[in-house]
Amino acid sequence: MSFGYEYHPAATSGLRKRLSCAQHPRAALELGITQSATSLLIQQIESQLGVKLFDRTTRTVQPTLAAHEAFHAAERMLGDARGLSRRMRDLSEARAGRVAFLASAGAASALMPRVLVSFCAAHPDIEVDMRDVAADDLVPRMAATDAEFAIGSVEGEIAEMKIEALVSGRLSAIGPRTTEFAARRSLTWDELTRQPTIAMRRETRIRMQIDQELSQQGKRLIPTYEVTLINTALAMTAQGLGLAILPATMLPADQFPMLIAKPLTRPVITRQVSLLQRTGRTLSPAAKAFVTIARAVLARHPERNLP
Repeated sequence: MSFGYEYHPAATSGLRKRLSCAQHPRAALELGITQSATSLLIQQIESQLGVKLFDRTTRTVQPTLAAHEAFHAAERMLGDARGLSRRMRDLSEARAGRVAFLASAGAASALMPRVLVSFCAAHPDIEVDMRDVAADDLVPRMAATDAEFAIGSVEGEIAEMKIEALVSGRLSAIGPRTTEFAARRSLTWDELTRQPTIAMRRETRIRMQIDQELSQQGKRLIPTYEVTLINTALAMTAQGLGLAILPATMLPADQFPMLIAKPLTRPVITRQVSLLQRTGRTLSPAAKAFVTIARAVLARHPERNLP
């Protein structure tokens, strides 16, 4: 039902003031208008609401039950309006809210912890919902969830997605931090054939990229072990089972301090970790703040500056 009375915080505040002080002789002074203007204003409000708000005599003005109801309703509306205003201001200034995003398992393990530490320190009241998924599920899940963006490795262009490279890593041989291995500047792909190796399975995108680029050089990778998850390869390498073939960016040094990455050459193969956003969709202020910090943190990643 509509009474033709348009809600506005200032009008609500004014109504509350009018209802609370109209019964007093100083009502007009409180409102900053004349007594006759106050009376006319109250009559207009009564007409718009369709109820009588005051019982008037020559000596007194007494609020009716409807006036008390209107007063409390105005108080609630004003409180809600103030709360909404504060909430929207907090959201717009990234002081509150929620950010939901996807991250490939490798990026979630190796890169996101440092980003999350920086973000949570800067925005402690924003809820973070990071969903780690298998790398090959990143794009399908992005299209099917409420996640605002995704971080991981993809190839080529993707319909209705904007892709921004965040950090680039060389395919590397990751091995134990022994004196001999640490002294190596790099390894060639041919040298890997003389070592036990651990690679991702053939159906994974990273393996497809490796196989395609090696085949163009007349080479072929025949690993000792094939795995699905990056952390599995790193854990096996930590136990001395072979060299893991992964981008250097996927080695979380704090989790595997006993391992070190040496870039592979002839050929050099690189793999990017990118930010994916839906085309034409605006990020929330909380998501924008997260992306800004992610860019800054990943720009300082040591692998980013490799030639």
